[in-house]
Amino acid sequence: MSDFAKNLFGFVKPKSTSPETMAPSQDVNEAPLARVVSSSGFPSEILPHATPTIGLNEKSYAVGTTINDPNALNRSINQFDHAQQSNLTAQLNTTQTNVNNENLNINNNEQQRQLKQQQQQHQQQQQQLQQQQKQQQHYQPLLSKKQDYSLASAADAADTIQRGKLRINIMEARGLNVTTNYSQPYVVCTFESSEIVTQGPESYDPKNAQFVHRNNNDYSTRTKSSANYNPANPMWHHTAIFDVIGSKSQLQISVYDTSIDGSFLGHLNISPKTTDDSSVEKWYELQPRLPNEPVTGKIKIKLDYSNINKRHYGPNDFEILRLLGKGTFGQVFQVKKSDSKRVYAMKVLSKQVIVKKKEIAHTIGERNILVRTATTESPFIVGLKFSFQTPTDLYLVTDFMSGGELFWHLQKEGRFSEERAKFYIAELVLALEHLHDNDIVYRDLKPENILLDANGHIALCDFGLSKANLTGNGTTNTFCGTTEYLAPEVLLDESGYTKMVDFWSLGVLIFEMCCGWSPFYAENTQQMYKNIAFGKVRFPKEVLSHEGRSFVKGLLNRNPKHRLGALNDARELRAHPFFHDVSWENLKEKKIPPPFVPHIANELDTSNFDPEFTNASTSAINRQLMMGTTPLSQAVQENFKGFTYVDDSTMFDHFNGSMGRRGSYKPQYGSFIPGNPNLPPDEEVVDEQSEIEEENEGEDMDVDDEFVSGQFDL
Repeated sequence: MSDFAKNLFGFVKPKSTSPETMAPSQDVNEAPLARVVSSSGFPSEILPHATPTIGLNEKSYAVGTTINDPNALNRSINQFDHAQQSNLTAQLNTTQTNVNNENLNINNNEQQRQLKQQQQQHQQQQQQLQQQQKQQQHYQPLLSKKQDYSLASAADAADTIQRGKLRINIMEARGLNVTTNYSQPYVVCTFESSEIVTQGPESYDPKNAQFVHRNNNDYSTRTKSSANYNPANPMWHHTAIFDVIGSKSQLQISVYDTSIDGSFLGHLNISPKTTDDSSVEKWYELQPRLPNEPVTGKIKIKLDYSNINKRHYGPNDFEILRLLGKGTFGQVFQVKKSDSKRVYAMKVLSKQVIVKKKEIAHTIGERNILVRTATTESPFIVGLKFSFQTPTDLYLVTDFMSGGELFWHLQKEGRFSEERAKFYIAELVLALEHLHDNDIVYRDLKPENILLDANGHIALCDFGLSKANLTGNGTTNTFCGTTEYLAPEVLLDESGYTKMVDFWSLGVLIFEMCCGWSPFYAENTQQMYKNIAFGKVRFPKEVLSHEGRSFVKGLLNRNPKHRLGALNDARELRAHPFFHDVSWENLKEKKIPPPFVPHIANELDTSNFDPEFTNASTSAINRQLMMGTTPLSQAVQENFKGFTYVDDSTMFDHFNGSMGRRGSYKPQYGSFIPGNPNLPPDEEVVDEQSEIEEENEGEDMDVDDEFVSGQFDL
């Protein structure tokens, strides 16, 4: 066992540092952030007008060289080839002249022999010239392709992300398949992972000739408005504005009945035109998610799109509504964007704390991973909308998931059914597959980092401990994560660990969802490490099916080379019998009904978040925001260059006029939403009868010694 592991498990005298403090360290194979400079050895005669640049287009990032003169590359290559050919021809002509002159003076056999040798050399040089000309003809298409590729990359870099505003008016519906006269249909609309939730339908008052909104929870108006209200033909006239990033996003509309526990009434996808200013108003037929769902009716929607010119944002563009959580580096707020009134989650990180804890690389890495996932199709990963900075703080603006944390729901309910847990795990498998395919290891999978949207689908968030550019079976060494979910190779293997650590955490997570407690939990952190490395896993009776236990065992294999997923990553997990009834294509398209739909009164509802944070006074928060902190030096600020997601050119000068009257909020240290990951859960649900059976009849427990009790094996 390594010295590190001995120290970790307390087998030697521990260091002065508290073992429960797990600040992530810099990876051995993570290069420090540095500015890219031009090499002095770059062949300037080939690319005389090239300037380094970083370009961003809609789909990817292009880091390379911009050619100011499109013909420079081809002209330089031709000049280079012509110079080579001229030099060789001059040498041949000189040789030929010498041969002719010497022919006049040849009078003996020795001179004839020398002439013959020179003629042979002349022939060899001619052959070399012909061979080089053939090589030039062979490689010219490749050079042309390289030139075309370089120019195309430069053109892509010049592209800008399509940005605009999409105004949606959810007007009315007809012929809905409601089951009672008291049905209260409402609509959930999702666009680029942003959500809106309408209130209950309107009732028409003929005396006042105006529409009156009915709240989803307002059942007292049923009798009064029954004469004027037909639940099968509800009217909403709900207007909202979405921020548009990109030109190929879909608008997802789902209709539910809040009076019957959120029963599903219909669904449809719309691909709005977001390239030019446009306006469309029409009826759309509602569709079922699955063939056997009884869906009827249609819905009338009006869409108006307009382009915008604004390319950068700052703190003054957002209004703080609620505090959602606090962490070591800052806090998370529910905010409303001033122009579109769209609700987002805004993470504010203190630069001083980041620099003090030497977490610049991980912070920039989180931003880069969010940008990468935002520009690709990742339906189960929270989307980044904007990132910007002030001299004192960093800001990450992401989608607000009104369903709250999975941890919050698990804590309230104690445990989930196997079918409900399977649904969440299946969507997580797709999320991890997307990350791993993009060479990203997540490293902090736990219920606190899994959010639910208004429809009940999951979204993975918080990439502060994730690592990018981990290809194939590449390894990394950073000791980071949450204690209960750490893989044994993180604790024991000095050679590093692979992406398989995410699948170990997934096994712990499904056990916790179905059983109500962590399989390796202990009061003492060092004992928890020992349980992870050497302990047993015990399944309570009748909690998981045979396929479910097999799936968990495959994920909790202590040998990462034999762990489920080691051969073919997430595709191996998808092929496991545990998911035999899952249609992965339907799941990816969110066509499978979630087993639980969060109750949400409106798009500002924060009832699914911890009230310890959401009940905080917004006036007190704003007073703290006005206090501010001392900005860092320009040299330190350079470390955060490139953080801005919308417009890098406004990074430092956008806030010069406003920072005098508004500073950043000095962070309150503590755990992120909610609870300290190194402390026991607030509530542990254990069946008392199962506890008695465990003490008296060990054979009633499913103890797999062969699987979990052996030494760590590589």
